[in-house]
Amino acid sequence: MPGITLSAQPPIPDERQCYALLEKYATPEHIIAHSRKVWDVARLLGRSLIQREHPLDLDLLAASCLLHDIGKYPCILDGSGRHDVRGEEILEQEGYSEVARIVVQHVVLRGPKDSPIREEHVLFYADKRVVHDELVSLDDRFVYLEQTYGRNVQSIERLAAMKQETVGLEKKIFLLLEFGPEDVFGLLD
Repeated sequence: MPGITLSAQPPIPDERQCYALLEKYATPEHIIAHSRKVWDVARLLGRSLIQREHPLDLDLLAASCLLHDIGKYPCILDGSGRHDVRGEEILEQEGYSEVARIVVQHVVLRGPKDSPIREEHVLFYADKRVVHDELVSLDDRFVYLEQTYGRNVQSIERLAAMKQETVGLEKKIFLLLEFGPEDVFGLLD
Protein backbone atom coordinates (compact mmCIF):
# COMPACT_ATOMS: atom_id res chain seq x y z
CA MET A 1 0.00 0.00 0.00
CA PRO A 2 1.33 3.44 -0.86
CA GLY A 3 2.54 5.51 2.07
CA ILE A 4 2.93 2.56 4.45
CA THR A 5 6.40 1.41 5.32
CA LEU A 6 6.74 -1.99 6.88
CA SER A 7 9.91 -2.50 8.83
CA ALA A 8 11.27 -5.99 8.58
CA GLN A 9 11.91 -7.70 11.89
CA PRO A 10 15.41 -9.07 12.24
CA PRO A 11 15.43 -12.84 11.86
CA ILE A 12 15.49 -15.08 14.92
CA PRO A 13 16.72 -18.65 14.41
CA ASP A 14 14.41 -21.42 15.53
CA GLU A 15 15.63 -24.34 17.64
CA ARG A 16 16.70 -26.40 14.62
CA GLN A 17 18.64 -23.46 13.19
CA CYS A 18 20.29 -22.85 16.59
CA TYR A 19 21.55 -26.43 16.74
CA ALA A 20 22.74 -26.21 13.13
CA LEU A 21 24.75 -23.09 14.03
CA LEU A 22 26.23 -24.78 17.09
CA GLU A 23 27.25 -27.70 14.87
CA LYS A 24 28.68 -25.35 12.23
CA TYR A 25 30.95 -23.79 14.87
CA ALA A 26 31.91 -27.24 16.27
CA THR A 27 30.42 -26.51 19.69
CA PRO A 28 31.19 -29.43 22.03
CA GLU A 29 28.28 -31.34 23.57
CA HIS A 30 29.07 -30.19 27.13
CA ILE A 31 28.69 -26.54 26.07
CA ILE A 32 25.42 -27.37 24.30
CA ALA A 33 24.19 -29.18 27.44
CA HIS A 34 25.01 -26.07 29.50
CA SER A 35 23.11 -23.88 27.03
CA ARG A 36 20.07 -26.19 27.17
CA LYS A 37 19.98 -25.93 30.96
CA VAL A 38 20.32 -22.13 30.78
CA TRP A 39 17.32 -22.18 28.41
CA ASP A 40 15.40 -24.37 30.89
CA VAL A 41 15.90 -21.74 33.61
CA ALA A 42 15.22 -18.81 31.27
CA ARG A 43 12.09 -20.47 29.84
CA LEU A 44 10.66 -20.89 33.34
CA LEU A 45 11.40 -17.27 34.21
CA GLY A 46 10.33 -15.93 30.81
CA ARG A 47 6.99 -17.74 30.76
CA SER A 48 6.32 -16.70 34.36
CA LEU A 49 7.12 -13.07 33.56
CA ILE A 50 4.85 -13.16 30.51
CA GLN A 51 2.03 -14.64 32.62
CA ARG A 52 2.47 -11.63 34.91
CA GLU A 53 2.03 -9.43 31.80
CA HIS A 54 5.70 -8.52 31.52
CA PRO A 55 6.60 -8.26 27.82
CA LEU A 56 9.31 -10.65 26.60
CA ASP A 57 9.95 -12.38 23.29
CA LEU A 58 10.31 -16.10 24.11
CA ASP A 59 11.62 -16.97 20.64
CA LEU A 60 14.36 -14.36 20.99
CA LEU A 61 15.11 -15.55 24.52
CA ALA A 62 15.31 -19.19 23.38
CA ALA A 63 17.73 -18.44 20.54
CA SER A 64 19.84 -16.23 22.79
CA CYS A 65 20.09 -18.91 25.47
CA LEU A 66 20.86 -21.74 23.08
CA LEU A 67 23.51 -19.66 21.28
CA HIS A 68 24.99 -17.67 24.17
CA ASP A 69 28.22 -19.69 24.25
CA ILE A 70 28.66 -20.14 20.48
CA GLY A 71 31.88 -18.12 20.71
CA LYS A 72 33.37 -20.17 23.56
CA TYR A 73 34.92 -23.04 21.59
CA PRO A 74 36.46 -20.77 18.91
CA CYS A 75 38.04 -18.78 21.76
CA ILE A 76 39.35 -21.97 23.36
CA LEU A 77 40.86 -23.06 20.03
CA ASP A 78 42.70 -19.81 19.37
CA GLY A 79 43.51 -19.01 23.00
CA SER A 80 41.69 -15.70 22.98
CA GLY A 81 39.21 -14.44 25.52
CA ARG A 82 35.90 -12.60 25.38
CA HIS A 83 33.70 -15.43 24.13
CA ASP A 84 30.73 -13.09 24.55
CA VAL A 85 32.15 -10.69 21.95
CA ARG A 86 33.16 -13.59 19.68
CA GLY A 87 29.60 -14.91 19.91
CA GLU A 88 28.27 -11.47 18.98
CA GLU A 89 30.58 -11.38 15.95
CA ILE A 90 29.56 -14.86 14.80
CA LEU A 91 25.85 -14.10 15.13
CA GLU A 92 26.21 -10.75 13.34
CA GLN A 93 27.98 -12.54 10.47
CA GLU A 94 25.16 -15.11 10.38
CA GLY A 95 22.57 -12.33 10.11
CA TYR A 96 21.12 -12.59 13.62
CA SER A 97 21.83 -9.10 14.93
CA GLU A 98 19.07 -9.08 17.55
CA VAL A 99 20.31 -12.35 19.05
CA ALA A 100 23.89 -11.02 18.88
CA ARG A 101 22.83 -7.93 20.87
CA ILE A 102 21.64 -10.16 23.70
CA VAL A 103 24.39 -12.80 23.55
CA VAL A 104 27.13 -10.19 23.97
CA GLN A 105 25.52 -9.23 27.29
CA HIS A 106 25.55 -12.65 28.94
CA VAL A 107 28.87 -11.90 30.68
CA VAL A 108 28.55 -8.14 31.25
CA LEU A 109 25.22 -6.34 30.99
CA ARG A 110 25.23 -3.13 29.01
CA GLY A 111 22.80 -0.29 29.20
CA PRO A 112 21.10 1.48 32.08
CA LYS A 113 20.84 -0.45 35.33
CA ASP A 114 17.30 0.79 35.96
CA SER A 115 15.80 -0.47 32.69
CA PRO A 116 12.88 -2.93 32.74
CA ILE A 117 13.66 -6.65 32.69
CA ARG A 118 14.35 -7.73 29.10
CA GLU A 119 15.62 -10.86 27.38
CA GLU A 120 19.27 -9.97 28.05
CA HIS A 121 18.59 -9.77 31.79
CA VAL A 122 16.88 -13.15 31.87
CA LEU A 123 19.75 -14.77 29.90
CA PHE A 124 22.39 -13.11 32.11
CA TYR A 125 20.66 -14.33 35.27
CA ALA A 126 19.86 -17.84 33.98
CA ASP A 127 23.49 -18.31 32.94
CA LYS A 128 24.58 -17.40 36.47
CA ARG A 129 22.37 -20.18 37.87
CA VAL A 130 23.98 -23.00 35.85
CA VAL A 131 27.37 -24.69 36.35
CA HIS A 132 28.05 -27.02 33.44
CA ASP A 133 24.54 -28.49 33.06
CA GLU A 134 23.47 -28.32 36.70
CA LEU A 135 21.19 -25.77 38.34
CA VAL A 136 22.92 -24.14 41.33
CA SER A 137 22.46 -21.19 43.67
CA LEU A 138 24.14 -17.88 42.88
CA ASP A 139 26.54 -18.47 45.78
CA ASP A 140 27.60 -21.83 44.35
CA ARG A 141 27.96 -20.40 40.85
CA PHE A 142 30.21 -17.61 42.05
CA VAL A 143 32.34 -20.02 44.11
CA TYR A 144 32.83 -21.98 40.88
CA LEU A 145 33.62 -18.81 38.89
CA GLU A 146 36.16 -17.64 41.46
CA GLN A 147 37.85 -21.05 41.58
CA THR A 148 37.93 -21.22 37.77
CA TYR A 149 38.66 -17.61 36.79
CA GLY A 150 39.85 -15.87 39.97
CA ARG A 151 43.50 -15.85 38.92
CA ASN A 152 44.42 -12.44 40.36
CA VAL A 153 43.08 -9.62 42.50
CA GLN A 154 41.53 -7.80 39.53
CA SER A 155 39.59 -10.84 38.33
CA ILE A 156 38.36 -11.57 41.86
CA GLU A 157 37.20 -7.94 42.16
CA ARG A 158 35.40 -8.17 38.78
CA LEU A 159 33.66 -11.36 39.90
CA ALA A 160 32.62 -9.74 43.19
CA ALA A 161 31.12 -6.80 41.27
CA MET A 162 29.37 -9.23 38.89
CA LYS A 163 27.95 -11.15 41.84
CA GLN A 164 26.64 -7.94 43.39
CA GLU A 165 25.01 -6.97 40.09
CA THR A 166 23.53 -10.47 39.71
CA VAL A 167 22.08 -10.45 43.23
CA GLY A 168 20.45 -7.09 42.48
CA LEU A 169 19.07 -8.41 39.21
CA GLU A 170 17.76 -11.52 40.97
CA LYS A 171 15.82 -9.32 43.40
CA LYS A 172 14.43 -7.26 40.53
CA ILE A 173 13.30 -10.33 38.56
CA PHE A 174 11.71 -12.13 41.50
CA LEU A 175 9.84 -9.03 42.67
CA LEU A 176 7.81 -9.57 39.49
CA LEU A 177 7.13 -13.26 40.13
CA GLU A 178 5.07 -15.32 42.57
CA PHE A 179 7.99 -17.58 43.54
CA GLY A 180 11.51 -17.05 44.78
CA PRO A 181 14.98 -17.96 43.49
CA GLU A 182 15.16 -21.05 45.73
CA ASP A 183 11.89 -22.34 44.22
CA VAL A 184 13.50 -22.69 40.78
CA PHE A 185 15.04 -26.01 41.91
CA GLY A 186 11.63 -27.60 42.46
CA LEU A 187 9.98 -25.95 39.48
CA LEU A 188 12.50 -27.34 36.99
CA ASP A 189 12.26 -30.93 38.20
